[in-house]
Amino acid sequence: MKKFFKIGFIITTTIISFTSCNDVDFGDINNDPTKATIASTAALLTEAEKYFGTYATDTAPNLYVQYLANGDYNDQSRYLGLNFSYNDEYADVLVNLNKIIELCNDPLTKVDAATNGSLNNQKAVSKIMRAFMYWSMTDRWGMLPYTESLKETENKFPKYDTQEDIYKGCFAEIDDALAIIDSGNAPKGDILLGGSMDRWKKFANTLRVVMALRISKQVSSPTGYAAVEFNKGITGAITSNADNIYYTFLSDDSNDNPWQDRFESRKDYVLANTFVNSLIGSGTSTTPEDPRLEKYGEKSSNTLVYAGGIYGAKNNTADFSFITSNIINESTAPAMLFVYSQIEFAKAEAVLLGWYTGNTSTFYNKAIQASMDQWDVNITDAATYISNHPYTSLNDIANQKQVALFMQGYEAWAEWRRYKALGVAPALTIISNPINGTGIPQRHAYPGSAPTLNLDEYNNAVSIQGADDLDTVLWWAK
Repeated sequence: MKKFFKIGFIITTTIISFTSCNDVDFGDINNDPTKATIASTAALLTEAEKYFGTYATDTAPNLYVQYLANGDYNDQSRYLGLNFSYNDEYADVLVNLNKIIELCNDPLTKVDAATNGSLNNQKAVSKIMRAFMYWSMTDRWGMLPYTESLKETENKFPKYDTQEDIYKGCFAEIDDALAIIDSGNAPKGDILLGGSMDRWKKFANTLRVVMALRISKQVSSPTGYAAVEFNKGITGAITSNADNIYYTFLSDDSNDNPWQDRFESRKDYVLANTFVNSLIGSGTSTTPEDPRLEKYGEKSSNTLVYAGGIYGAKNNTADFSFITSNIINESTAPAMLFVYSQIEFAKAEAVLLGWYTGNTSTFYNKAIQASMDQWDVNITDAATYISNHPYTSLNDIANQKQVALFMQGYEAWAEWRRYKALGVAPALTIISNPINGTGIPQRHAYPGSAPTLNLDEYNNAVSIQGADDLDTVLWWAK
C-alpha cells in the first residue's frame, strides 16, 4: 500500500509548507474555477466499476483451469507469476467505494452527492461492490487486511483477517446494502448494471449464494450460517440468462474487450487440449460430443478440426482452436461475472448438503440447459446431450459446472479448488516443468512489498495460513 503512504507524505508536506506561511492571505488565488472542488460520486463509481472488466477477462485463472494454453510463450501456463499485487484493488477500487459512502454520509457533501442519485442507493451499490471485492480478493490471496484496512495514517499496520472473518463481514455488508435500498433515483455513473436497483439486488443475492456454497466444506451443517446465507440469497438471485451479470465493453480502444486487444497484437492463446478433449468425448474432432465446443472455439485454421494446444508447452497456434471469434474479434463482447447456470448448479448441490429442498437431478439438468441456452446451442442438440449425461453423483456437477463456467476464469478456478478438496475436481494436467509451485495453483502469493510494509502482520498471516506461495491451500478448501 505504498500509494497511501506516498499520498500521505505529499499531503503532510503540503500542509507544513502552507502553515509555515500562516501570515499570508492567498485568498482564492489557487482555486481553479473550472475544476470541481468536491469529488463526484458518479465519477468515483464509474472508475471503480471499470475494474470488473479487467477482473472478468484476466488470463491467469483461465490458464490455471486449462481452458486455455499458450502459443510461442508458455511461461504463464508454467506459473511464471508468483507475487500478485493487490494495489489496484485497494487503492483504485476500494478507496473509491469508501469515498462514495463518506461523501454520501458527510453533511457537508451529501447535498452535492444527492445530485447523482439517492444517497441510500449510492451507498448500497458501493457496499455490494465492496463485498464482491473483498470476497474475490480473499479467494485469491486468503488472509488479508480487512477490518483495519484503508484507514491510511490511522492504522499503517492493519491486521490480516482470517478468510472466515472476511466472509462473515461480506455477508453482513450484503445485508446492510439490501436493507437501505430505496425507491429513490438510481446512482449515476453505473456502467455495470445501468442504474437498475432491481439488478443490484439480484447481484447481491447471487453473490451471497455463490459465497455460501464456496465455504460449504468448512460450514456444511444445514443449520449453519452458510446454509442460512444460501437460503437468504436464493430467492432473490438471478432466475434466467436474461439476468446474467456481466461487464459491457465499448467499441473504442480505451474501453474495449481485452481479449480482442490481445488477439490484435499477438495470437498467443488457444483452447487447451485438456478442455477440448473433454468436450470432444465420444464424438470426433469435427463433431464433438458436447455441442458447446462449437460455440466456445473455432476449428484450427490449418487442420480444420477442433484441437487443443498442449498445456504447459509451446504451441503453433495455427494448428489449434482459438477462442470463439465472437469473443476475440468483438470489441464489445461482454465479460461474464455470474450466469444463471451457476444458480441451478448451486441448488443441485445444496440439496445434497441438506440446505435446500428439491430434486438434484432436475436442478442439474436445468443448469446444463441454461448453459446451452446461454451459448445459443441448438435445442435438439442440447436435449440429446442432457439425455446422454444424467446426474449420478457430485462428480457430474463438478465436471458440468467447469464446462459451464468457460471464460469465467476466477470463478472456475475457485470452484476447481473447492471440488479438489471434495475429491471430485475435473482432471487437469500437472506439468513437469513449473516455474513456481508444484501443481495447479491454490492461491496467489502476496505482493513482494507486503512483508516490507507490514512485517509483523504478514508473518502472523503466514504462520496461520501457511507458506506464502502458490501451493498453500486456503481455509475453505481444507
